[in-house]
Amino acid sequence: MGLNVINCIAIDDDLSALRIIKEYCSKIQFVSLAGTFTNPFEAVHTINNYQVDLIFLDIVMPQITGPEFLKTLYNPPMVIFTTAFKEYASDGFECDAIDYLVKPITFERFSKAVNKAFQLIKMKNPVETPVEEAPGISHGFLMVKVEYTTIRVNLNDILYIEGLKDYVKIYAEGRLILTKTTMKNIIEKLPSGSFFRVHKSYIISVDKIDMIENSRIVIGNQRIPIGESYRASFFEMVNRNLI
Repeated sequence: MGLNVINCIAIDDDLSALRIIKEYCSKIQFVSLAGTFTNPFEAVHTINNYQVDLIFLDIVMPQITGPEFLKTLYNPPMVIFTTAFKEYASDGFECDAIDYLVKPITFERFSKAVNKAFQLIKMKNPVETPVEEAPGISHGFLMVKVEYTTIRVNLNDILYIEGLKDYVKIYAEGRLILTKTTMKNIIEKLPSGSFFRVHKSYIISVDKIDMIENSRIVIGNQRIPIGESYRASFFEMVNRNLI
């Protein structure tokens, strides 16, 4: 598996449940749904012959239960159990499932479980630190072109960044900097642990978050929207630091 994508399959005798899982997977950028199956035994070929990192597996099925099916697999992938019956949830944890989802499954709960799987996979497959870092990162600053000059911007001073077509606005402590570049270019220059893209038009400094109100991040007097495609990864970061 590439660390940027989780390859998964879903096994459930309920077609409506499979449709919901397929819909939810399509909303999360780092999830690739390789197939859906109503009969668990029909999924064996895919599991054995393709890279499957995660299975969404129903606990109660007519042919065989999810935990029983899991025991038939050699070196099974990670599993998130799904069930319409809360009393069966404990069966999932006996099989070392990373999570279980009780139907009807909400997108928020689904996203939390998938993000947990993603973090566990990243821990098992750490990315090697690149030998050459982006300019300025090791020194805690960026060199930014502003018209005919180049100025230094300390990373600790950046509050958030706003994208405006071919330009970006860098909102820093006590000043506003306008430079001609793209959001893609600037996010590649920023340390991922300190800065987070939360919207197609906004990058925020994690350390400068004052509060979160519903779907908006408050930094000083500014309320920054959280884009739908960035919501899952952002709240996973928030949950990791939640007490």
